[in-house]
Formats: sequence, C-alpha cells, structure tokens
Amino acid sequence: MRGLLGLMGIFIFTLNAAQAVVVAGGDGTQNTTAPSGGQGWDYVGQIIAGNGAPSGVTYLDNNWFITAYHVQVLDNPTGVLLGGLSYSIDAGSWTRLNNSVGGDADLAMFRVTSSVGLSALTVRSSSLANGSALTMVGNGRNRETDLTRWNSSWTEVPFGGTYSGYKWTTESTKRWGTNTKEASVGLINTGLGSTDMFDTNFDNTGDQAQGATYDSGGGVFVDNAGNWELAGIMVAVSGFSGQPASTSVFGNKTYSADLSFYADQIATTVAIPEPSILAFGFILPAAFYVRRIFLI
Repeated sequence: MRGLLGLMGIFIFTLNAAQAVVVAGGDGTQNTTAPSGGQGWDYVGQIIAGNGAPSGVTYLDNNWFITAYHVQVLDNPTGVLLGGLSYSIDAGSWTRLNNSVGGDADLAMFRVTSSVGLSALTVRSSSLANGSALTMVGNGRNRETDLTRWNSSWTEVPFGGTYSGYKWTTESTKRWGTNTKEASVGLINTGLGSTDMFDTNFDNTGDQAQGATYDSGGGVFVDNAGNWELAGIMVAVSGFSGQPASTSVFGNKTYSADLSFYADQIATTVAIPEPSILAFGFILPAAFYVRRIFLI
C-alpha cells in the first residue's frame, strides 16, 4: 500500500506493484537499457520485499544502499537485486537519516552481507541550481501506450480537454528518463518523515520522467563535468485534486530528497566497516504544502 497525504491528513489506497518511471513521448517502452553516458543506471536496483513490492534502492559504496524510509516500513525488504545478482540485507544495519532541522527524514540506508562489485558513487554535496538537467532511474509503474485526455471534471474525452497524461499498467521494467530541477521545496512531510526535497515537473516534451508507485528509492543523477553524481532519491509525487488513481498527468511533480542536506551523514555511515545501527530519534517537524502528496 502507499499513502496519499493532504492538508486534512493521511488517506490510504491500494495500488498493484510494477516497475519503471513513466516517460513522456514514444510508446512508453523506451529507455530500458543504460543510456550512452551511464547516468547512474548500474547503481539503481530493486528490493526483494516481503510483500512482493519492487521498490527501488540506490547503491552508494562499501556495500551500503540508500532508499526511502517508507520502503523499509511498508515493504519489509529482505534483499536487493542489482545487475542480475541478489544480495541479502543485514537487518541490523538499517540506519535512518535526519533532516536539516534534526527530525527523522523519509530516508534510510542499509548494508548487504556480500560484496557489491561497483566503485563508489559520488553523492552531491551542494544544492543544484534550478533548471539543472537530471536523469531519473526507477522501478515504478509502466504507462499505457496512448495519451489519455480528461475534461475539468476528470471525465475522459477523445480530444482537447483540460488535463492529459497516461494511465499506468501492471507491467514491469527498469527505466530511465530526463527532467530538470524546478525548485528546492524545503521540508515535505510524507507521513513517515519530513525530508528536504527538490521537485521536477512532468511536461509533454522529450523523454521527460515522472515518478510512479514503487519508484521510491530510485536515483536522480546530475552530470558534473563528466562525473555522474547522485543528487536525489525519489520519494513522492503530487497529483491534482480529483485526479484518477494510477495515472501520471502533465503538471504533476516528483519530489526527491535533496542529498546535499544528507551527504555528511551518508559519508559517515558508508565509512562504517561493519553493520551498525545509528539512532536519529527526534520529533518530526511540521511541513506545509498545498498539493496532494503521494508516496511512491
């Protein structure tokens, strides 16, 4: 299950599991192999979950991964699939990160029990400028081939309409897409932690990506002079009031944890030679926002 969070509180609805960021343009089946520059593709994997959910994880270094904390809580991960190999999670290594004001973030790290044959991934230590080009890699829902249009009452129409976008399918594929940072949005409370975030906007241009259910934990990468850095971790999306479930509509947003706020904690944790539990148990701060926020 995934929750949607609004100004009135927390609501729960049920979604089926599947994979791949929703990408605009084409027939929706594109971008299922690594882009020519790599763009962090090899570092994004999939959890092996007790409930069958295929949420994302991103490899860091020294056998440590990062994901959304709500993936740990809702999906009960026991292992990781990465590069065609499976790894067991050391249950005692789960480490929750804290946000810029000392509260619990919707971010967690864990270590696997066998060696991952990848070099260290650079975590971005300074905030990105608005408009920075990004590559998003995730394991969320696929989309239907054809565009769907809705009028202002969210009734489907054959042409025109007020809204347009894609319905999700239940098929699964790892996928990448592009977007740009729209803005830093401060602390967003997902119901399982308040996290320092930036957002991206879903437009009907190129191969723009929008997060969908089970994209949480997927990586958001930026090119820094030829070095692809991990700038964010996908955590949530926003939808319009009345928007049908299991859809990505142009104008929706994806919210990603801004890892520049967490880079020091990540570096400290990755340096731990053996799994260890670090406690960050503080009171959650309140966060105010006007869109409906959906966990993914």
